[in-house]
Amino acid sequence: MTAGKRETSMDKIFINGIVRTLDRAYPVCEAVGIKGGIILRLGRNEEVISCADERTEIIDLAGKLMLPGFVDTHMHLIDYYRTTRRIDLSTAESFEEMAGRIRERADQEPESEWVFGANFNQDNWENGVLPTRRDLDRVCGSHPVCVQRSCWHISVLNTRAMELTGLLKETRDTSLYMDFYDDGTPNGVIKENSQNKIYENFPVPEPEELKEWLKKAMADAAAKGITQVHSEDFQAFSRDRRELVMKAYMELAGEGQMPVRVYQQCLMPTKEQLERFLAQGHRTGETHGYYRLGPFKVVNDGSLGAHTAALRQPYACDPQTRGLPLYREDELKELFEIAHRNGCQIAVHCIGDASAEAVLDAYEYVMTKYPRTDCRHGILHCQIMDEELQDRFRQLNVIAYVQPVFLRYDMFIVDDCVGSELARQSYNWRRFCDLGVHQCGGSDCPVEKFDVLPNICHAVTRSDNHGAPAWYPENGVTVDEAVRMFTTEAAYASFEESVKGTVTVGKYADFTVIDRDIYEIPSEEIKDARVEMTVVGGNVVYRRT
Repeated sequence: MTAGKRETSMDKIFINGIVRTLDRAYPVCEAVGIKGGIILRLGRNEEVISCADERTEIIDLAGKLMLPGFVDTHMHLIDYYRTTRRIDLSTAESFEEMAGRIRERADQEPESEWVFGANFNQDNWENGVLPTRRDLDRVCGSHPVCVQRSCWHISVLNTRAMELTGLLKETRDTSLYMDFYDDGTPNGVIKENSQNKIYENFPVPEPEELKEWLKKAMADAAAKGITQVHSEDFQAFSRDRRELVMKAYMELAGEGQMPVRVYQQCLMPTKEQLERFLAQGHRTGETHGYYRLGPFKVVNDGSLGAHTAALRQPYACDPQTRGLPLYREDELKELFEIAHRNGCQIAVHCIGDASAEAVLDAYEYVMTKYPRTDCRHGILHCQIMDEELQDRFRQLNVIAYVQPVFLRYDMFIVDDCVGSELARQSYNWRRFCDLGVHQCGGSDCPVEKFDVLPNICHAVTRSDNHGAPAWYPENGVTVDEAVRMFTTEAAYASFEESVKGTVTVGKYADFTVIDRDIYEIPSEEIKDARVEMTVVGGNVVYRRT
C-alpha cells in the first residue's frame, strides 16, 4: 500500500482551478497532478490530492483559469530581442515625433554609431507620407540612421547610412528593391530582402552572446503565457547563419536553459541553401530537447501596408502596382519539390491573393506528383483571398497560420487597398473554421507584440480593441475557437497533437494560468486579462509577482 502510493505520488498538484482542458473526454476540472513533466491525474481537488505525499508541491490556483500552454506559431525571437534595443517608433503619431526620438538617441551616441528605429507607421501620421533619406538628413545628418517600418518590409536610411552601405551608388537598373527620386538617385527607401544590404555592415554576435539574446527573448515570451514559439531565425542576420543559430539553441537545450519550447521555421531563400541543409541530414522534426526543426520556409511576397503584397489586381489606392512577387512559378515548384520529396513540412509567407494562388498551385503540383502522407504544408498570414482560394485550403488540407492581431492596423487599410468586396472575404477566420481548415495563431513578433490574450480578443471582436466599430464582425470566431488557434491547432501545426495542445493525461504539463475565466467575461475584456503563471514540462517558468 505504501509502496503503491509512492509510485503514484505527484511532483506537483495544482488545485482550486478552473481547468479548461479542451479535451472532450474531461472538459473542465479543478485539479491537475503531474509527475516527470507529464500530466497524470485530472479531477476534483480531493481526488488528485490523494496522490500526494510529503514531497509533492501543492500549488493553489485560487479560482484562476488554467488552459493548455499558449503557442505562438509565427514570430522571430532574435529580431524581437534586437528590437528591444532600438528606438520604439510604434507610438509615434507624426514624423516630427519620430524625429524627436531619433535626435534624442543620436545625442547619446558617438557619430560612428548607427541610430536604429523600429516599427514606425506613416499611415498613423496626418500626411501619411513615407519619409525618404533627405527627410532623415534634416533630422540627423552626422550619424548613420535607419528606421524600419512596422511591417518590416521597408527600411529608410539617411544619406550617411546609404554611403556606408554602398547603396547610394545604385541606379534604377539595379536588381535591388529600392525607390528613387525623380533625378534618378536613391531616395533611401529599401524594400524586402534588399534590406540585407544594410545588415551586412554589422558584426554577428558570438555564440555565447547570441545565447544570452535568446534566453532573454524566451523569458519575455514565457511572461506572456507562451510555452512554445514557432520562430524564424535562420535569416536574422544578413547572410545565412543557420549553423550559428542552431548551435546556440542546441547548446541552450542541452544546458536546460530554454524556458520555452522552440519549433524552428527554417527560412532558406535559395535552392543551394536548402540542398546544403538537406545534405547535412536535417529534416522537419529533428529534435534536440526543447529545440526542434520545423518547416522549410519561403517568403513569397511583401506586406499590404508597403504595397508589396502580391495581388491579382492592381491596388485600388495605388493602381500602378500589383505588389512584389518574390519567386516565379517554376522557382516555387522547384523549391517545393526538393523539400517535399525529402520529407519536409513547408510554410510560405503569403499576404496577397496572387501570392497565395501561386503557392497553392505549387502545393497541388508537388502533392499530386509525389503523393505523401501527413505533409502539413501551410501558408503564413493568408490575408487577402476570396472564397475560392479559401476552399483550396480545405481541398489540399493546407494549414492557415493567421495573426488576428494584424486586424489592429489592417482593418483601416484593407478596403482602400483591395476594395470592399475582396476585403469582406479576406481575414475570414470564421469561414476557415466552418470549412474545417486547420488554423493556428501567431503574432509575427516583432511586427506585433507576442501577447496572446489581446490576439484572442481581436479574433473574437474583429475590433482594434480601442473602440473602433468591428470590421466585418461576421468573420469572427468564438472564444473557444480562438483559444484553440493558440493551443490545439498550434500543436497540430508542429505534429505534436499527441503530446500537447490539451490538458490530457499522458501529455506534457504545459499550462497557461490566467487571472480570470476569459470564457465567461465580455469578449472585449479578454485583452485586459493577465497571465498569472506559465508552466513548461511541469516547471513554473513564470509567476506574476
